[in-house]
Amino acid sequence: MKNLILVNLLLALAYSGFAQTGRIIAPSTHAWYMENGTIKLNEKWLLFHDVQFRRADLLPEDQQLLLRAGIGYNLSSSIQIMAGYCFVQTYPYGDFPVRNQFPENRLWQQLILKAPIGRTTFINRYRLEQRYLGNSTTGSLANPRFENRVRYLGRVNIPLQKGDEYKLYGFIYDEIFINFGKNVGVNIYDQNRIAAGLGWKLDKKLSIELGYMNQMVQQRALQSNGKSVLENNHTLIASLVSNF
Repeated sequence: MKNLILVNLLLALAYSGFAQTGRIIAPSTHAWYMENGTIKLNEKWLLFHDVQFRRADLLPEDQQLLLRAGIGYNLSSSIQIMAGYCFVQTYPYGDFPVRNQFPENRLWQQLILKAPIGRTTFINRYRLEQRYLGNSTTGSLANPRFENRVRYLGRVNIPLQKGDEYKLYGFIYDEIFINFGKNVGVNIYDQNRIAAGLGWKLDKKLSIELGYMNQMVQQRALQSNGKSVLENNHTLIASLVSNF
């Protein structure tokens, strides 16, 4: 609960900043198709992967390709640490697109805290990223721009059937992104994602999830009229989640 209060305060400060400088709201409709999961090496160590095909206008246009991998360690049944590498390719999309598609190399570290209460599970994820961003003007990764970003995600998984062997569940989460460092533009508040949906356990190792996410993205540069652009992306999310 304290984390949710902190998130709301940060969002309130961010939006108050937008009101002072002026902004342009740019709505879009997207779809993210994702496959992610873990492979247990033993009781403590695990491998993680995440593949995401992010599409603009639901299907016709590329938005982003994301490939993430990492290795994790379970400190206990409720505490996990993880670190890894991520590659992202961002494409021109929307009403205020970048000039060219460009790549990004990213290192990341995270801490996950799980708190089951009855059959409901509360998940807190804290992630730190070191980002090496390519040039959107040239499309090259030469002389990348370095930025830091911190992310907090709060998620709740709620069983929707009786018994411990339930298959249908609901989920809701909110994630806030904050940039920091000397190379950050006007987007210190980078973005926020709030989502809700349904999941279905195919078996003990595979689940599918389908839901809606509202993604608010603050672009890093001001327009020629001095206003900032805030993307309001209405997004279909579809995931295959595995735990082997």
